[in-house]
Amino acid sequence: MYDLHYDLLTYILMNKNNLSKVKKHCEEIFKNNIRGGIFNLFYMSPKEMKEELNIDFEDIEIINNLKQVIKAINKYKLIPSNVKYIFGIEGLDYLKDLEDLDEIYKLGVRSVNIVWNNDNKFGGGARGDEKQGLTELGEKLVKKLVELNIAIDLSHSNEKTFYDIIHICNKLKEKKPIVFASHSNCKAICDVNRNLSDEQILEIKKLNGVIGVVEIKKFCKILSENRKDEQETKKYRLAYAQHINYIRDLLGDVENISVSTDDMSYYKIEPDYFQNANIFRQKEVKKGIKKLLLNEGYSKKEINSILYKNFENKILRNL
Repeated sequence: MYDLHYDLLTYILMNKNNLSKVKKHCEEIFKNNIRGGIFNLFYMSPKEMKEELNIDFEDIEIINNLKQVIKAINKYKLIPSNVKYIFGIEGLDYLKDLEDLDEIYKLGVRSVNIVWNNDNKFGGGARGDEKQGLTELGEKLVKKLVELNIAIDLSHSNEKTFYDIIHICNKLKEKKPIVFASHSNCKAICDVNRNLSDEQILEIKKLNGVIGVVEIKKFCKILSENRKDEQETKKYRLAYAQHINYIRDLLGDVENISVSTDDMSYYKIEPDYFQNANIFRQKEVKKGIKKLLLNEGYSKKEINSILYKNFENKILRNL
């Protein structure tokens, strides 16, 4: 499967002094499992970067961080040659100026989330001011991203920023902007600010984008407890399938559906929570989702579209 949102680059950066650990992790997740996708560096506030990732503020610099990660990937052969992937940046808070986009493009970045959960100099995040859309600088940023043919990931944008981005991309349709939501589910089923309304899902389809349905428990169904027994696991898996079914029924087919993990097992804080945040174990996620979709009555062709072809056709092929 292709994972539309996997923070592998951040995992490498966090463990730059213990890359043997990273190599073992990569061997597990790539073996007959994740065969590519979007591998991200993600950025939060300096306080969160320190608490959650053990990364100090003075070490936060997008271009240098990317170079460090690329060097580690090449030196330790962390990603097999048959894995198809692009680099992504989740949260552009630390982008110094728009000219830096040219440099990160040269380093292989083909996807960005303009904002993370909080507002930044470009626009409003999912936990920020709901009235804050794209800033003037954010509008210039979106236009430059379209010019560079960098895909714009709408996950984490608040609704105002989401629609501001869509508006600009609609005006620039002749340039074939790439927009998608890498790790968001359906607000109609699970009403959290990181999920998408029906109208947002339809807007993504109009621009030929995809929705990476994410297998994070709290975005699938809000339950009263986080029990670990088999019955509870089954409930979460069925809840995950419900989001895929809902988008298929809303759009009429599976051609705009992909999947993502947003694996959280490496977080430093609250390890018991984050190590159990995902529905599927990372090293077995493809097998789990495929079995789930077969049980839901999806054809092999539809499953192939969801796990592989839609990402290839609507994102990879257009970059």
